[in-house]
Amino acid sequence: MFNRNRKNINFKTDRQSSSRELKKFAATLLVCVLSVLAISCLAILKKYNFDIKSALGGNAETVTETQTVPSGTVEIEGERTYLFWCSDPDGKELRFAWLVNFRLPERRATALSLSTDEPFALSGKTETLDGIFAKSGENQLVRAVEASTGISVDGYIGSTDETFKMMINYFGGMDITVPEQIEYKGTDFSLILVRGKQNLKGDSLFKYLRYLDSQGAHGRSLQASALLEMLDYVFKPSYLEKRSRIFSKLSNTLKTDLSIVDFSQTEEGVKALMENGFAVKRVADSPQELVANEE
Repeated sequence: MFNRNRKNINFKTDRQSSSRELKKFAATLLVCVLSVLAISCLAILKKYNFDIKSALGGNAETVTETQTVPSGTVEIEGERTYLFWCSDPDGKELRFAWLVNFRLPERRATALSLSTDEPFALSGKTETLDGIFAKSGENQLVRAVEASTGISVDGYIGSTDETFKMMINYFGGMDITVPEQIEYKGTDFSLILVRGKQNLKGDSLFKYLRYLDSQGAHGRSLQASALLEMLDYVFKPSYLEKRSRIFSKLSNTLKTDLSIVDFSQTEEGVKALMENGFAVKRVADSPQELVANEE
């Protein structure tokens, strides 16, 4: 017998080799897929600040930070004094006249009724506002008011009997407080009003103001109170968007030296008053009280 050295020789079929190569490929592919998924998950978590709940579609946890936001509201400061009056249609007689001082940011309105027939010294002569207006018109009236009161007038708004009534009716009348019942019969007009707050249309309010003018100093004080109520009625939020139209109506109906430029310069103050109303309303008994700083 012959002895022969034997070697371990493995014989593999083609099918077995293909199976092993397939497993190696699958393992490599799995590693690649897992790597891509890991990178994607990392990116998603980073986007949501590593909040897993948010990344999975849950509600994000909200963190509220308190920040101080500068206010866009600019405090408006200023002071203006205007002359208001009403005269007969021919411009020969003043029915009534007021000085009104407006002050911001206090949102304060102070009214002073002027005595139109009270004498005062002007350039060495004795004059009345009524007489100066009849002779020289509104520009000299403004100068006379400034000279007699020592107060600078920033503008004027004047009316006649009819244009005064027209403007009051334009607003649908004014809510005015009548302190006592009135039953008056005069040579020019008659007036009957009940006591209390009521809406007065143009004709009734005109007669009421004329009646007060005939009642001396106390009547003029009530006149000033009525004017403040009129201003309260006009400067209110419901008229805020109509302010330009109101000024247009006023300038086209009444006599005034206030231009659209003047209105534009004071519009922010007008808006402030319309949005918030008057915080302080005062009746002054003298020119000094009209412009006094204390409330």
